[in-house]
Amino acid sequence: MRTLTADSVVSVERALNAAIVNADITRGFEEYLSLVDHYYAEDVEVSTDVSPDPLVGRHRLKSLLLGFLVPLHMMAEIGGLWVSIHEASIPGDSLDEQHSEWSLELIGVTGRRVTAAWCVRRRWKQSRVVSEYHYAYRQDGEALSFDDLRIAAPRDPDTVKPS
Repeated sequence: MRTLTADSVVSVERALNAAIVNADITRGFEEYLSLVDHYYAEDVEVSTDVSPDPLVGRHRLKSLLLGFLVPLHMMAEIGGLWVSIHEASIPGDSLDEQHSEWSLELIGVTGRRVTAAWCVRRRWKQSRVVSEYHYAYRQDGEALSFDDLRIAAPRDPDTVKPS
């Protein structure tokens, strides 16, 4: 692995962020998981400001992402949920540490929307993320409900009147 310069750290950070933004959850979740394999160290540590214990390892990170991405993919592909993710870099002063602000906007078929936003600090070593810290989470709007998706609810046979 090569040693990163300030320019190459920024470049690889931008490449990862662009790949995340440009991936399409309606096509599937595999594209996101391949980014973990490509950009993250095998022993990456991921933590948040609300959880005292870091998640350690690329395999565990991918398992956590699956729990979020699979339902999101299904709601987007089948339920008509509109999903948009945006990123903005936050200037910093450390060579191996990059900060960014993220927002995830979800819009249901009813037009109701919710936006989640958070910040990420990534530490890089030899072109791999070795540490990722998520902080300053906030939400704008109420959580979407089943009614905000284009999915027919199963009918209870006991409540259906014969014709």
